[in-house]
Amino acid sequence: MNARTRKDARLKAALASLLVLALLAVVLQSLVFSGASFTSGSRNTGNALAAGTLSHIDSRSGQVVLAATGLRPGQSSSGTLTITGVGNLSAMYTLSVASLVDTPASAALSGALQLTIDDMTSGTAVREWSGLVSSLGTVPLDTIAPGAVRTYRFTLSFPAANAASGLQDAAMTLRLQFTGVQQ
Repeated sequence: MNARTRKDARLKAALASLLVLALLAVVLQSLVFSGASFTSGSRNTGNALAAGTLSHIDSRSGQVVLAATGLRPGQSSSGTLTITGVGNLSAMYTLSVASLVDTPASAALSGALQLTIDDMTSGTAVREWSGLVSSLGTVPLDTIAPGAVRTYRFTLSFPAANAASGLQDAAMTLRLQFTGVQQ
């Protein structure tokens, strides 16, 4: 290696060292001088919060609302359920399918039976929903205030037009769920 090559190598090493030192100085400066601490506090003595209570009581309390054993084409069966708002909050209620089981699964009885849900609170039937059990999803009902009472009638019909030999001895179990959302 000649003197010029050694001198160039030392110069490159010195420049590299200076570059590393400059970068290190920038990093150290940002570590030492950066940082922020923010604290703030305030009090609003006039604000107060309290939780409310939202619940309901149903007149059947987990019992069967409608049992239609031996239902034949052309027949129907009805049952009622009363919901009472309790607590101190009003709620918008929905009724939805919690479970639906057809036995046997093919030639499903839920595809032949007609379900009608009427609000009977005023003494006159107000239709909430009507259709094949198999198409029942979520049905929006009414707002129920604390202390308010609503009565619903469930009518299950077996239209003669829906009768099929594959439905003989078929069974269906439908479990419904009332849900309230605070308004």
